[in-house]
Order: sequence, then C-alpha cells, then structure tokens
Amino acid sequence: MYYSKIFIAAFLTVVLLEGCNINPIPVTADERMATMLQDQSEMYTKQEPIVRPLTFYDALARALKYNFDHRLTVMEAVLQDTQLEVATLNMLPKLTANAGYSFREKKLGSSSEDYFTGSNALNNSRYSTSQDASRGIADLTFAWNVLDFGVSYFQAKQQADRILIAQERRRKVVNNLIKEVLQAYWSASIADRLLPGLEPVLAEAEHALEVSRTIEGDRLQPVISVLEYQRSLLRIIDQLKKLRADLLVAKPKLAGLINAPMHSDFQLAEPETTPEPPELKVTVAELENLGLFYRGDLREEIYQERISRADVWKEMLKILPGLTIPIGLNFDSNSFLINNFWMEAGARTTINLVNLIAAPKMWKSAQTQIEVARTRRKALSVAAVVQINVGYQQYIKALDSYKNARELSKIDEGIYTATANNTISDAGSELERIHAATGALASQLEKEQDLADVYGALGNIYASIGLDPVTGGIEHVTVRALAVQLEKTLDSWYKGYFPKLPTLAKATVPVKPQSGK
Repeated sequence: MYYSKIFIAAFLTVVLLEGCNINPIPVTADERMATMLQDQSEMYTKQEPIVRPLTFYDALARALKYNFDHRLTVMEAVLQDTQLEVATLNMLPKLTANAGYSFREKKLGSSSEDYFTGSNALNNSRYSTSQDASRGIADLTFAWNVLDFGVSYFQAKQQADRILIAQERRRKVVNNLIKEVLQAYWSASIADRLLPGLEPVLAEAEHALEVSRTIEGDRLQPVISVLEYQRSLLRIIDQLKKLRADLLVAKPKLAGLINAPMHSDFQLAEPETTPEPPELKVTVAELENLGLFYRGDLREEIYQERISRADVWKEMLKILPGLTIPIGLNFDSNSFLINNFWMEAGARTTINLVNLIAAPKMWKSAQTQIEVARTRRKALSVAAVVQINVGYQQYIKALDSYKNARELSKIDEGIYTATANNTISDAGSELERIHAATGALASQLEKEQDLADVYGALGNIYASIGLDPVTGGIEHVTVRALAVQLEKTLDSWYKGYFPKLPTLAKATVPVKPQSGK
C-alpha cells in the first residue's frame, strides 16, 4: 500500500512535468491563409462607398475616418482609458471570498501532556481529536491597506496622463495625414488632368527623335544643329518619362491613405481652373509660438513630467509604514466547534526597513527622471523651432518655384502656339513644332508639380505646428459632414487665421499704502 502511493505520486509528478513542457508552435500554412483571406475581406469594410468625385476635403475626411494608422491611435487611446478604469478600481479596498473542502484519510488525532509534570494530560485516553476528517471552510474578508491605496492613487493619476499622451499621439498622426494627403491628392489631380495628353506627346517626341536621326543619316541638315536638337529632345523625353513615373504612383498612394481598394477606379473632382496656391499671412515668429504651444510631442513631454513627479510621491510612500485593517466573516463546518460562524477584525502595520536605506537613491532616480523629461522637452522645442523655420523656407522656395514655372509655362505655351500657326511644311519646321509641343507640356507638368510641392510644404508647416483640424469624435460623423468641417478649418488656415494663443494673466502686486504725515 505504501509503495503504491509512492508510485501514484511519482506518476502524477511526471504527468505534470510533461504538461509544463511547452514548445513553440509555428503558424501553419492553412492558418496563415485563413488569416490573410479574413484580413483581405475586412480591410475595406464598414466604410462609406465612394459615390462622387472626391474633393481634397473628401479625401482628407476619408483618411481621418478609415486610415488604419489613425484608427490604431484611436484604439490605443480607448485602451488607455480602459486601463484608467482598472487603475481606479485598484484604489478600492480588497474584498476576497474563499471556500474549500478539506478531507483526510484518517482523523486528526493528538495527545497532550501536563506542562509541569510531563505526564499525560488526558484521563481516559492517550489520544484525542477535535476536527472532523472532512469539513467545509469559507471566509469573506474585507481588507484596506493605506499604503496600497496611496500608491494606487498615484498610479491612477499616471494612467490619466497616459490617456492624454495617447490623444497627443493621435493628433500627431492627424498632422502627418494632412501633410501626406495634401501632397498625394494634388499629385493625383495633376495625373488625372495631364496624363491623358502626355502619352501622345511623348510618342510624338520619340517619333521626332527617329525622324531627326533619319535626317542625320541622310545629311539633310547640318550635323551640329541636328545633334544639338537630338540632345535637347532626349532631355525633354527623359523629363517627361520621369514626370510620368512620378504621376503614376500618386493615385495608388492616395488610395492607400484614404483606405480605398488599390485597384478601385475612384474619380477626383476636377476644378474649373487650376487653383492658385495660398500665401500665408503669418510671420515665422507667430508660427514658432503656435508650434511651441500646440505640438503634440511637446505636450506629451509635459505629461511625461507629471508621470515622473508621481513616481517621486510613490517612492516617498513606500518608506512609510503600511497599515492594514482586515475584517472577515468565517465559516467552518467542523462539528467539534461551538461556533461555526464567527467575525474577526484586526489591524497590523508593516514597514520595509530596506526601503529606508534605499530611499535616497530612489528619490534621486525619480528626480532625475523629471530632469530628463524637462531636458527632452527643451531639446524637442529647439527641434520644433528648426523644423518650423525649415518648413517655412521650403514653402517660400516652393511658392517662388511655382511662380517661375507658371511664367515659363506661359512662354512655352506661346512659343508652341506661334510655331503651330506656322504653315511652313518642311521637315525642320515640323520638328520645331514637336519640340515646342513637348516643351510646353513639360513646362505645364513642372508648373503643376510645383503647385503640388507648395501644398506639400503647407502640409509640412501644419504638421510642424501640430494643430488639430477636427474637434470632437468623428466615429459617427459622415464623410461629407466631416469634409465640410475640414474645409472650413483649413480655409481659415490658408488665409492665415490660426487659433490665437491664450494670454497669461499678469500677477497683480499689491501696493503698500503710504502712511500719512
């Protein structure tokens, strides 16, 4: 019997150890395929269909509502909010309920002896018992620890600041989306308007190059002039191909930003006339102040400093004695007891003496974290000022390039018109006409590309400032309603009407009354 019990215990031990032996299990091909098909079916669900040509504000609204990078930051903010609820509940006292059943193969028996004489204290028997072989036990205990409450309080305050940090990170994603959608939308708009006319001109230019080579071979014109013409024509063809390549990637990039299927044939709203880029009516100094006030990463560091300050208080609390006050209701089914139900209460205090020794080091570490947060915020402030100044200079450069390209486009268009009106039909004039046509198209493409660069530079400025164009939640707002709100906000930004910074109230120094003589 004894050896069988040992064998059973050994067998159970081996089974438990074998069950704890965990090996890595890679994802199977079927599981990966099922996941891939599920992701493909869910990537573009639960969003409004595109039923009309998209304006820029429609595209930006769809990006804010359906772009997964933005959705992810929203879900992270929700997660932090949920964790705040958990941290708040941790401040409550502990209320624990326990229940169980105890069984012994043999009853608990014991004997006792007289303290002074050492003889058996039992009169009739050497052994006695005061406990049933099987019994049920249960208790309900309410315990409140003052030290745990204090630590949980500061942890909850830290979690509240982490919610605000998550919101600032969401604003940063919004700023980047504005910048990217501005660049991609105008590039895609240029592609829609100019790509249909680029292919025939490119084919005509390549044909002109072949004709020029034939003229060179037949020596119908001076060799130097023909070769110079071929050189300029090859440069134009290379420029047209590069612009075409740039334009062809604009619409897929825009589709990715607004979370539209990559091969969907959505249309962009074509303006009646090419819009002129806005000229900001604001100084660099004003942009710097806006950036230093609104940028999300700077606000994030302010909240991080709060978290570090709460760490200081938590370390201070850890060196204090902990006071625990337990109150419990107990039950024991033992038939030998007079009272199977009873209440008990008490109070106990504990202190970790090691924390007293480590306290100066812990305080110093927490204070250092505060200084690190402050220094990091100052470094980010310098980087923000640099980014704003660089972005503004890039905007000025892009705007100046657009104005120059616009003038060059008018000149090249005039040259092409004058050349096309020339009715001389010799080969040289025909080549000049093709040269003028390709030059005019290249100038127009360059002008439109510079226009997209201006809007991209504006997006960089908006991102470096950190303004949020949307107030409130957008989950239950339609794309069109959100687009109207965005148009109103960004139109005011285009005109230089940015939010005004709050003014600090000056502290009033009380004037000491003069004593009369």
